[in-house]
This record gives sequence, structure tokens and C-alpha cells, in this order.
Amino acid sequence: MRSTASSRRTVVEESNERLLTDARLSVEAAAQLLAVADGLCAIGQLRTGTRAGQFSIFNFLIRCAPDPEHNSPDDRTAYVVMMRAGILRRHAWYARYWLADDKRPLRLELPSPIDKSWDWLDAIEEIGERLNRSETWLQAVGQSVEQHTAQFTEQLKTVEVVKLEAEHSD
Repeated sequence: MRSTASSRRTVVEESNERLLTDARLSVEAAAQLLAVADGLCAIGQLRTGTRAGQFSIFNFLIRCAPDPEHNSPDDRTAYVVMMRAGILRRHAWYARYWLADDKRPLRLELPSPIDKSWDWLDAIEEIGERLNRSETWLQAVGQSVEQHTAQFTEQLKTVEVVKLEAEHSD
């Protein structure tokens, strides 16, 4: 019975990784994106009392905020993470996520894939580095960006992917 549970988890992990890949996200990139977004929400909570935040660098913006219109059936708050960039060629993408708790795994809704011509990860890495040097990040999140990313990496092993609505062929 132990090997069946172990192999079933592997199937779930492979399925989730395939859905992330279909959205043009690696597990590592998704973890870093979610860690930064969630940290921005924590900073917003610390500064304003509202769990929402954003960060802009160069021509790149990441924003994260609660989405009360899309709460999950199990009473968790849905958060929308949105990325936008571009001057000549504009890019935009969003996803929803529901934080894991003691009883339920991280949930992730991936409405569409990220445009394959968009190199967005460098901006997320730069934002993560800047936030990691911030005392506000440590006060709000309670751990480094790397530790927060590792936490999301672990949660992505058992993530419940809600849906991937549209597949765009770019």
C-alpha cells in the first residue's frame, strides 16, 4: 500500500508539473513568482492593513491582491497575481492562487499560458533581490525571499491546479 501512495503522489506531481509547463512556468519560476507576490501582499498588510501590494521596476509591474469575486468553495481567500510589462511590445499575464493551510494544499488557477516571447523571470529575480535586502520584507514575511520561495516550491509538489482555460499557440 505504501508504494501505491508513493506512486500516486508522483503521478500528481507529474500532472501538476505538466500543467505548469503548459502555462510556460517551471516549478522554480512559479515558486519564485508566488513567493514575491505573497510577500508583496504581506508588506501591504504591514503598511496599510490591506493584504495587497505591488512593485514596479524598469517597465515591469507585479501586483497581488485579494479577489473576493473568486473565493474558493472552502472559504479561503483567492489572490490574483498580475504581471505586466512592455513599451513597444506589451505583455500581461495573471493567475489566481489560494494559500495552503493545515487541511488543504495550495490551489492555483492558470487561465492562460505566459507568452513565450516574454522574458519575465529576470524582473522577478531582480525584485526578489531588492526585497530580500529590505527590512520591511523580513518584518512582513518573517523569512528571506529564498526561504519563502523554498516554501512555495514544497507546496507546488502537492498543488491543486484548478484550471487552464485556454491554450494559445504562439
